[in-house]
Parts: sequence; C-alpha cells; structure tokens
Amino acid sequence: MTSFLRKYKVYIFEVLFAAVALAADLISKSAAFDILEQTEGNSISVVDCIFSITLARNYGASFSILSGKTELLSAITAIGVAVALVLLIVRPKTPRIFRVSLLCIVAGGLGNLIDRLAFGYVRDFIDYTFLQTFFGIDFAIGNIADIFVMIAMGMLVVYIIFGYKEGDFSKGGRLRPQEVTAAEEKGETAASEQIEEGAEDKSE
Repeated sequence: MTSFLRKYKVYIFEVLFAAVALAADLISKSAAFDILEQTEGNSISVVDCIFSITLARNYGASFSILSGKTELLSAITAIGVAVALVLLIVRPKTPRIFRVSLLCIVAGGLGNLIDRLAFGYVRDFIDYTFLQTFFGIDFAIGNIADIFVMIAMGMLVVYIIFGYKEGDFSKGGRLRPQEVTAAEEKGETAASEQIEEGAEDKSE
C-alpha cells in the first residue's frame, strides 16, 4: 500500500483536488438555493453594495450565451471535460500549472454539466454587486464552478505567455533533471555491459 501511494501520489492528489472542488460547487449551489428560495426577492445582500447572493437559473452558458440550448451546451461541456481528462492521463509529466488548470476545468465543467443534466439549467448565486456599484458593469451572476473555470483560463494564459517551453508536450512532457540523469546512467550502463561482453567474446 505504501509503495502504491508513493508511486501514484500525484494522481491521488489530483483526484482529491478535483473531487473537493466539485463537491464545493455542488454543495454551495444546493445550500444557496435552499436559502434563497425561502427569501423574499430571492436575494441577500452579504456586504451592502459589494457582494450579494442572488438566485438565478441560467439556461445558457456564461452571460446567458446560447440560452435554451441545453443539449448543445451539455455536449460541448462534456467534450471539454473529456479532452482535459485525456490530457491529464496521457501527458503525466506536463508542468504543474498546466495540470492544475486542467483539473479546474474538469471540476468546473462537471459541476455545471451535472446541473444541466439534472435540472436543465445551471444554478447561479454569486452576485458581484461591487462591479455595478463602482464600475457600472452589469456582470453575470455565477457560481463556484464558473470561478474554477475562470481561474483555469487565467492560469493557462500565464503558462502560455511566461511558462511554456518547447518539449512540454512531447512524449508526455519534459523529463525532470533527475529523470534525464537516470536515463543517461541506464544508457551508459547498457553500453558498458555490451563492451564488456564483446571483450569477453574476443578473449575466448
């Protein structure tokens, strides 16, 4: 068991991270809707003119894009989550920031996908009131899943601009320095063994 945990600890951490993020999204949605459905006006000001929680049923994507296209949005989300999962599995040595961004996409995408499949809409409740108060921006009401997806997009932009290096995605990603050393040592050992075998054959 110990050797298993040591060998797959990165994957175990990633699965736990995604599971906790998904649980946080679904639990927060359920709790918020339970409270807001019993509240007059379906809205509560947490910090006056700064932040509120407001019940909203989103039948589209972000900013109500493609409103009413539940099947199409579910398919797009499922494809996006599947692509992220495939990259996580087949490219195990890609940079940490890239993998965390994919995990955020998986958790956020699954959170909203579950809503669409279960209810036909996404449960939103996070109302960024301060944007309207200070900047006059009527920003969309969102949820925890949306936050994870926005974080993922930000991390991907940072990675592409500042962190991407050629070879990050070849053969599962770049080898770590210690892995390169180990590979070289293995090659050198094999070469020396072949030389010794050749010398023994000649002496015979």
